[in-house]
Amino acid sequence: MSEAKPGVPEYRVFDFVITTGNTIKSTATITLGGKLGKTVKTRYGDGPIDAAYDAINKALLIDLSRSFEGAGEAEIKEFWRTRNFELTRFDIRAVTEGKDSLGETDVTLRYEGTSADGTGLDNDIIYSAIKAYISAVNELVPAIRADIAAYCEKGGAE
Repeated sequence: MSEAKPGVPEYRVFDFVITTGNTIKSTATITLGGKLGKTVKTRYGDGPIDAAYDAINKALLIDLSRSFEGAGEAEIKEFWRTRNFELTRFDIRAVTEGKDSLGETDVTLRYEGTSADGTGLDNDIIYSAIKAYISAVNELVPAIRADIAAYCEKGGAE
């Protein structure tokens, strides 16, 4: 498994579509790009950011599952069944004034005891939140890949 180049993010969001309202469940469709190509996932949530984060998580799990060389679908499902991403901090604020103000989002994301911070900046607050989440995910990728490698070395079930 090849390592990402320093300073080059492993994952990025190519595009996203968010549908939200007060009478419908929020829906997010995210196209996530990684070293192994693009993954598109649609998920629902309690709001646009919740839906977007869930779609990112599902796309990420699909892409990272491609790292399981020789593992069957049951082993991959068992691995991910026992792992999760936990959002431990979410702060969003305007950093400039006016109609075209910029929103900055700061998040802390935890994966199996390892935490990473991410920041996003955009005039679209949802995109700012997505950028922050992806930034934190990219910081966690080495820990996730090491976890996958250790799991595969042990031959699966823990």
